[in-house]
This record gives sequence, C-alpha cells and structure tokens, in this order.
Amino acid sequence: MYIMADERIDPRLEPFYVWEMPQMKVKYKDVFHLKNLYIMLHEYFIEEKWYGPEQYGQTNPGGATTHGDIESLYLEKFCQKGLHSGGKEMWVYWRLIKLPESEKYSGYYRYILNMDFHVVYLRDEEVMHQGKKMKINWGEIEFFFFGKIEADYRGTWRNHWLLKHIFDWYNEKLISQEFEKREKELWRDVYRATGQLKKFLNLKTFVPVPEPFHPSIYGYEG
Repeated sequence: MYIMADERIDPRLEPFYVWEMPQMKVKYKDVFHLKNLYIMLHEYFIEEKWYGPEQYGQTNPGGATTHGDIESLYLEKFCQKGLHSGGKEMWVYWRLIKLPESEKYSGYYRYILNMDFHVVYLRDEEVMHQGKKMKINWGEIEFFFFGKIEADYRGTWRNHWLLKHIFDWYNEKLISQEFEKREKELWRDVYRATGQLKKFLNLKTFVPVPEPFHPSIYGYEG
C-alpha cells in the first residue's frame, strides 16, 4: 500500500511514495535509571545499524553515516509542585535511518524510524539496592515509535525524463513483492526495538528478546 508523503525530505524533489506503519507506544511509570536507559537505546540502535539522517541523506550516498545527529530535539521544563506533582518534564525526538541489507535495493529503499519520548514528573530518588545506596529516577515515561519506508529516496526515478513515467507502475506492479518484504522487515525491527525497551523496564513482551549487552535497569546488578 502506497500513500503520498505529507512531508518532503527535500522540497526540490517531486513528491515520493512511502508506506507508513501505525504508531506504536510503550508507557511506564515507576523507578528507572534515565542515564542507563538513554545509553542502552543508543547502543541498541548502533548494533541494529540505525543511524542519523545527516541532512536526510541528500548529501551522502545511502543516507546513513553517523549516529551523533539522531537527536533533533531535547527539551526540559521544570514544573512547580503547586501545579501538579512537580518534577521535570522532557521531550526528546530521535530520527533514524536504516538501509535494507540487500545491496540490490539499498539505493532505492530506506527505512525511517521516528522515536519520540515524553517524560513527566521526573525526579531524583535514593533507594537501597543490593545493600548499596544509589540514585535513580522516578517518573512517567512514554515512547512513541513511528516507522515508514521511502521508495526512490534520492529522487533518481522521479527526476529522470523517462523513468518518472513508469515510477508508479514499477513500485505497484513490478516490485510489489519486494516492497511487501520490506514492510515485514520494518515491522520486525520496530517490534524488536520495543521489546528491548520493555525488557529493560521489566515490562511484558510478546516477542523473544535476547539477553541485554548493556547495564541492567539500575546498572548495579551483579
């Protein structure tokens, strides 16, 4: 299924076709270690070959070069207790890109993953854990995952004098099975990301998740 993209990666290009998956959410309210959570997500996406957009790939072949530019927004707001429970409010936006493993279509397709997380009532607390006093965080955190697949993201077909006339037919008829395969790969990747996050937060998961290679929730488990 193709739909017209509302947002253009580069306004100089003609509108492109994308497939968008429904938004997925993970919500948690309890104690957690925000720094370890942040590091775990960074390391996980590096391991899974999700990288930053680097100007949305228009200046770099492949569009996936570094991991330092994935964060497009980091916002903090301190709230008074007189208004509600107080604490800190945070908004963080991550924008990630991944190319298909198949070299044949890596220059034509790419996966986009937008991950936003919203934290409210965040405050520092001290707890006793395994006989040690440690500082952790308490609050409510909600993650939003939104993935999509972009076809002809470089604009090669759409800007070619001949290929632009068969662009729709090529996507919807000739390589429709290949596109369906890409849809399944994106679903798998997003499910794995949410599963890894749930495992870190000790939430129930519905897909197998491998043992973590990062510190546990507190970072002190022996």
